[in-house]
Amino acid sequence: MARTLIIGGSGDIGLSIVDECLSLGNEVILHYNSSDLNLLKQRYEGQAVSFLQFDLAIRNDISELESVGHIDQLIYVAGQSSFGSIQDFTDQEIDVQYHINVFSLIKVVQLFVDRLRKSENGRVIVVSSIWGETGASYETIYSTMKAAQLGFVKSLAKELALTSITVNAITPGVVHGKMTDELDAITQTQLKEEIPQGRFVTTGEISATVAYLLNPLSQSVTGQVLRINGGWYI
Repeated sequence: MARTLIIGGSGDIGLSIVDECLSLGNEVILHYNSSDLNLLKQRYEGQAVSFLQFDLAIRNDISELESVGHIDQLIYVAGQSSFGSIQDFTDQEIDVQYHINVFSLIKVVQLFVDRLRKSENGRVIVVSSIWGETGASYETIYSTMKAAQLGFVKSLAKELALTSITVNAITPGVVHGKMTDELDAITQTQLKEEIPQGRFVTTGEISATVAYLLNPLSQSVTGQVLRINGGWYI
């Protein structure tokens, strides 16, 4: 049974990936920060899921994750929306985005890369964002950090190319979930009109892509950015 560590596993996309990994027969270590642990335990009662609480937004001693032990796959889904004019961001707000998207990603990989080397099917998958490729007005800080993730993925894939580990990123467009549900109907319609397919991405489409990357037959797929955005950016 493969062991999969999912960082940021309690959001809409994260939970879909947890479900997908369980359907593949994997054991899952689900990292969360502020979600209700009781609800998570109820959702996965009797299933091969353990839970790990850790705040990625501040500089912590990452050695707290040592207790996880061996893993075969690392999936980094953590993220936090950030919107506003560039001149309005405080140092603390910038620091939070940096730590969630860049610093903590680097530190988690540093901690687990030697363990992943021992797996016949080692995987690092980063769920980033379309804005890391295209940029977004009023999301400059967020887009910058997501772009950094893509540079990290491409470089790490080359560094680990002679090992069993593949390293890839997924860049979703607008994903149907809690964030889009909070938008009014007019805004949702305007967004869909910009997307060639005229629809939002589903979390299941993202988790299915994760399943493809986890498959042993995707061994030659590394250093890639897989776009799931309805043709919004090609």
